[in-house]
Amino acid sequence: MSQQFSYSTATSLPRDRVWKLLIDIEQWTKCSEIYTDLRWSGFPWVTGGCILGRLNYPTALTFRYVVQAFEPPRLIRYIAHSINAGFAAELTIRLTRLEGKTSIHVDAFTVGELTTTIPGGSLGLLKVLIERWFQDFARFCDQHAQAKAARPAS
Repeated sequence: MSQQFSYSTATSLPRDRVWKLLIDIEQWTKCSEIYTDLRWSGFPWVTGGCILGRLNYPTALTFRYVVQAFEPPRLIRYIAHSINAGFAAELTIRLTRLEGKTSIHVDAFTVGELTTTIPGGSLGLLKVLIERWFQDFARFCDQHAQAKAARPAS
């Protein structure tokens, strides 16, 4: 059974700077404790390239994200799966410029059923993961914007 979920948040950081933070997977572990042990298999951000790592929240799993589309500075699409999870998901991340902000919008589709007990099954796992990580990421971006604003002009 296929299920879908969408989530949006925003940050005061300009889109080009949000994009740079988003595509640098080393930043993912700095903005949130959700991911660890991230590394590339294949070429970064090329169709078929994979991010491998460990998910720590809402449950511990190893995972693989397979890049499907990469359109700087506005869109990333990947297939997410884990041998241990029992389901796969397609996620599309869109960055849109707004007046003085950047909108971060995520669409997610799941297929299969989660093999661990999480309220809401595969969709429940995806919802809490996406909401938590993208809230953390937006805060991280806002901190970068505030740090730049606080620096004295040279």
